[in-house]
Amino acid sequence: MKQLIINQYRKLKDLELNFTNGLNAISGTNGTCKSSLLHLISNSFQQVTKTCEWVKDEKCIQIINAVNTVTNPKVESLTRGDQQYNDPAHGVQGTLFTVEYYDREPLSFRRHNSTSDSRYAIKPQYKRGSGDKLPYCPIIYLGLPRLVPYGEFHNDEAVAGIKKSLPNEYRKEIADLYKDFTNYCISDIKMQQMGDVKVRSEFDSDVEGVDSNTISAGEDNLYIILTAIVSLKYYFESIESSKTIESILLIDEIDATLHPAYQIKILKLLRDYSHRYKIQVIFTTHSMSALEDMLNKKDNVIYLLDNISSVFLMDEPDIYKIKMHLSSMTSEDIYKDKVIPIFSEDAEARVLLESLFSYYENTRSEFVSVKRFFHMVNVNIGAENLINIFKDSKLLQMTMKSICILDGDHGDDLSNYIMSLPGKNHYGDGKGLPPEKLLFEYAEELYNNDDSFWTDRTIIERGFGKLYYLNNIKKEIEKYKKECEEAKKKGEKEPKKERVFNKDLFNSHIEFFKLLFKHWLHNPEHNEQIQRVYENLRTLFKKVSTYNEINAAEWKII
Repeated sequence: MKQLIINQYRKLKDLELNFTNGLNAISGTNGTCKSSLLHLISNSFQQVTKTCEWVKDEKCIQIINAVNTVTNPKVESLTRGDQQYNDPAHGVQGTLFTVEYYDREPLSFRRHNSTSDSRYAIKPQYKRGSGDKLPYCPIIYLGLPRLVPYGEFHNDEAVAGIKKSLPNEYRKEIADLYKDFTNYCISDIKMQQMGDVKVRSEFDSDVEGVDSNTISAGEDNLYIILTAIVSLKYYFESIESSKTIESILLIDEIDATLHPAYQIKILKLLRDYSHRYKIQVIFTTHSMSALEDMLNKKDNVIYLLDNISSVFLMDEPDIYKIKMHLSSMTSEDIYKDKVIPIFSEDAEARVLLESLFSYYENTRSEFVSVKRFFHMVNVNIGAENLINIFKDSKLLQMTMKSICILDGDHGDDLSNYIMSLPGKNHYGDGKGLPPEKLLFEYAEELYNNDDSFWTDRTIIERGFGKLYYLNNIKKEIEKYKKECEEAKKKGEKEPKKERVFNKDLFNSHIEFFKLLFKHWLHNPEHNEQIQRVYENLRTLFKKVSTYNEINAAEWKII
């Protein structure tokens, strides 16, 4: 099965579903016809028989059919039990769906109604005189939600032994796999038919009180899945292989009764067997654990959305979209309290960051959806201490969830989640500056060049013209420099450390410097610095978002 193109079948209308030759999961809320898709897939093949020319071991087909509950079922058998066999595509004439296969031409299928009752069958349309027929493929179908453990089956008369069994080497392989999952060493394995419910195995174990009659439903289902996988391996090793896919395993609700740890482990096993023995695996699931694992491993995930009268496909499904729909939540609900902590050196740096983020929000539309995820941690930590924290391997779990943004007088170290603010000085020597000094130098540059900044309407209305700068900032800087020079001549300490003086002056005129930095951001000469910071921030967002349960795809590249 490469592609299933559905015109209409029940609520499935105008859909194109693509399948890989490996693992394929079909998910969605109840009522999205997930099981129906498995029915259509099974209906698109015919059973391999011992007379097929590629079969080397004639016994394998009979054995596989005997030890697995349902093989190669058709739509009419899988839907039996409905109150009535109603029309699956009312008013639709001709083709209901078309199947594109991996190794042959496509086939279209239509409804065939019984003349004696209201039942129907889905059959292919063959070109007249073509001699065409359904492709051969062994399919094992497992309907695990309906399965019950032996201890809960109350019809002893319907339990019968099965004489056929897999060859010893395959039974041992199943036992070894089962031990790997459950730590039970099982022995004396015999196949058993429980009425029309399922085929299961009867066995003893090396643990007192544990055998096939006392294990849980999950352990029972696990054994059935393992039997199916190994059965298809047996088939592969009993034929002359020439196709992309040699067999198909269909599982309705693979997660039914299985612990999440079992689910992830069974997926790993399925990947391995699928690759080595050309088994296409298609299953339905509601398990968030299974879906997340599959998405991380780049398996094929099909997610169906219920539109009441129809079903449609989720575009590019990811675990965050799926969580939202499976839980009937909005994206705001999913991301409530999900943030990426940003550590900076001090409050002055956070002032620049807030302005910088607002600038990105106004100039880069893709930033609008991610700005809400950044949380400025209100703490002052020196640059060297921050660097030591983010480079400490013992604190890696914390730092992988956070971003460190240092002042512009430091470099970037993205491998340790460290980046820096813009801060190149106007001398062009490549040296960086802390926020206060960057803006002091920029103000002086604008003052000397008689820049239009000083006559901007907002600046004038706020009283922040050249005279304000001269009397309140420029003179204070010059006075401090003069005091430092005099102290140096006398061999005395400077009256105040430069960084402390700069911070005090900056905070005393914070509103002026906010407007000044806004002007700095809109100066084309600084585009390269601004873009560097933006790209670094996006890179670190992609690195840390997953650890904070935020979808990295939220930051789209437009």
